[in-house]
Amino acid sequence: MRLRFFDPRFIATILLTLSSATALAHEFTQGGILVEHPWARPTHAKTVPAAVYFNVVNKGEGPDRLLSVTTTRAKNVEVHKTMIDDKNIARMRPVVDGLTIPAGATVSMETGSYHVMLIGLDAPLKAEERFPVTLTFEKAGEIDVEIVVEDREAAKVDHSNH
Repeated sequence: MRLRFFDPRFIATILLTLSSATALAHEFTQGGILVEHPWARPTHAKTVPAAVYFNVVNKGEGPDRLLSVTTTRAKNVEVHKTMIDDKNIARMRPVVDGLTIPAGATVSMETGSYHVMLIGLDAPLKAEERFPVTLTFEKAGEIDVEIVVEDREAAKVDHSNH
C-alpha cells in the first residue's frame, strides 16, 4: 500500500505524530526561569498523594528561589526532597524556606530527589489529563504551568506514607 501526500491517512499520521510530540515536550518561561515538561503519574484514588516532576532551568544572572506551588487540584501542595537516613531508608521531607535554583543551573524534580507533592487530591489523576499549577519564584514571580498526566513505565514511588 502506498500513501500519497494528500492521502487522508498520510495527513492523519502526520497530525498524530505532531500532537504526540507536542504532548511530550512543553515548557514555560518567565524572568529567566524555564520550567521544562511538568508531568505527573496517574493515581488510582484521590486519597493517594501524587508527585509532580519537571526541570527548572535558571537562565538568569543570579540565583532564584521556588517559594511555593499551588493548584486547585489538591488541598495541600509541598515541595519535597527524598533523603537517605542513617539506616539507608529513603524518606521524603518538605523543603523549608524555598528551593534555591542557582544561576546557570538546572534543578530536576524527579523520583528520588526533589519533587512536588499534591496531597488531598480533589479526584484521581487520569492518564492524558492536564491541569494548571502555579509556581511562585522569589524573583521571576508566578509562572503558570500545565501538568500532563502520563502513564510512564518508570519505577513508581509509594507516597502512601505521607
